[in-house]
Amino acid sequence: MRILVTGFEPFGGDAENASLEAVRRLERAWSADPQPGVELVTGTLPVAFAAAGEALAALVAEHRPDAVLAVGEAGGRAAITPERWGVNEDDARIPDNDGDQPQGTPIDPDGPPRRASGFDVDALAGAILAVGLPAHPSADAGRFLCNHVAYLAAGLDVPGGFVHVPAVRSGGTAGVGRETDAAAAPTASALTFDDLALGLAAAVRAIASGRVGASDASEAGTRIDRAGTVIAVAPERVYEALLDPVALAAWLPPEGTTGTIEDMDARERGGFRAVLRFEHPDDTKTTDDTDASVVTFVELVPGRLVVQRVAFETDEERFRGDMLMTWRLEPVQAGTRVTVSATDVPAGIAQEDHEVGLGSSLANLARYLER
Repeated sequence: MRILVTGFEPFGGDAENASLEAVRRLERAWSADPQPGVELVTGTLPVAFAAAGEALAALVAEHRPDAVLAVGEAGGRAAITPERWGVNEDDARIPDNDGDQPQGTPIDPDGPPRRASGFDVDALAGAILAVGLPAHPSADAGRFLCNHVAYLAAGLDVPGGFVHVPAVRSGGTAGVGRETDAAAAPTASALTFDDLALGLAAAVRAIASGRVGASDASEAGTRIDRAGTVIAVAPERVYEALLDPVALAAWLPPEGTTGTIEDMDARERGGFRAVLRFEHPDDTKTTDDTDASVVTFVELVPGRLVVQRVAFETDEERFRGDMLMTWRLEPVQAGTRVTVSATDVPAGIAQEDHEVGLGSSLANLARYLER
């Protein structure tokens, strides 16, 4: 199997681009220790709207790959983030390297509004998490060159997808990076170029193994909100923190909230009541500044699995319904891979906001257990 991995040239006055540095290190590492049956080929894409698509097409024609993984950098992110889709719009905050700055321009006037990744991005993120690196799926690739290439890669005749890596630099911080997340401040990442290459190698191996084929749920239009991380403790400790009311009150409230846990009954068909109070309330579900929910334990497998049914206390129809949340714990070399997924999410909860909140809770859980 031949897999093409691309990175972008530097842009915006910076001397480095983390995507290209990571791809170069990936290529060197793969050459030193190749995986039998998998040929890795790489290429560099220009940061130019008019030329990037042609360059990608030329690399595909030259190498005739079985799959394509395009890589770009995001200055506002600290984790490696496989993108769920690319959107059919170029809307540049700054000019590209050729001075072009399209505003609200379709990438393909005859194409669909967005194209889903050719890979199951949740499984792709899971493969990266499994080697001990932070990763989670993203539902917004921005509107700069990364999104442009994500849209084109998803439309190839072979499976194609896109991954953002943090805008790591060999010294100092990136001068660019808001092209993906316009409102995000530059985020310092603890990762190195070698870490990024390790994450990309995990993604390539997962693609080669066939474990990250296009998600059936995505194709069917079923919504699944997900987040994941690796925590440097045993699965048994994570499991305890999912059932302990004191621990839950400490880690479950996402950033900007505080919480209380009431009436804990830690057994199947038992549950608890959770109340989150917001420092800056916006579109709350229960009172002007709180979200309250009743949580029922559907299935408990010590050290492995917690399945919950969550119902919000609300007068608004858009927040009603029973949401199913599944917490899976898997031992990995670095500790425990924790993934959470939510289905039957009430229509009033935006998927991106929900996944950000889930990710914030998981980050709190890691800090709580690793202290």
